[in-house]
Amino acid sequence: MGNKGFTLIELLVVIAIIGLLSSSVLAALGSTRTKARDAQRFTALQEIQKALELYHTDNGSYPPYVAYTSSNECGVNWCSLETALSPYISKLPRDPAGLQNTYRYYYDADAGDNYQSYGLMMKVEDASHYARVNNDGGYYNDEDCCYFEIGPQVGYCSGAYSGSGANWYGGATTVCAGGN
Repeated sequence: MGNKGFTLIELLVVIAIIGLLSSSVLAALGSTRTKARDAQRFTALQEIQKALELYHTDNGSYPPYVAYTSSNECGVNWCSLETALSPYISKLPRDPAGLQNTYRYYYDADAGDNYQSYGLMMKVEDASHYARVNNDGGYYNDEDCCYFEIGPQVGYCSGAYSGSGANWYGGATTVCAGGN
């Protein structure tokens, strides 16, 4: 009567196969999570944009802030912007990656045109969105590859200036870093 157990080599082979399969599943799961967070960011940007347009309709201008999310709950003026937009959106989104300084939402209204234009931006995480980022009509360079931009300032700065001067979020007091 033969021995019915597994040899040590057979067990090691099975463990190695399971390890390879689980690592490929975890890698695919990580990519899926990254894409899901970016999808949430794109949706959140559209919701913020709708609230901004409703605010403008009622008030004749956009909220007078430079605001962005960060590693604390209110970021920089994010809670002030949230209060201004509260009739139109119940709560401004925070990044799906949590409170941190890498992936954030950014808003800027231009005092130079009495807050008749704004820029809204987010940083994307997944490389599959880089082409979309590059073709959003806003400022783009290899160092700032990952920012998706929408809003009137974005198109204005890109059309009126070239190079880093087309970077609307490069200066806090002017529409574009190059000024106007």
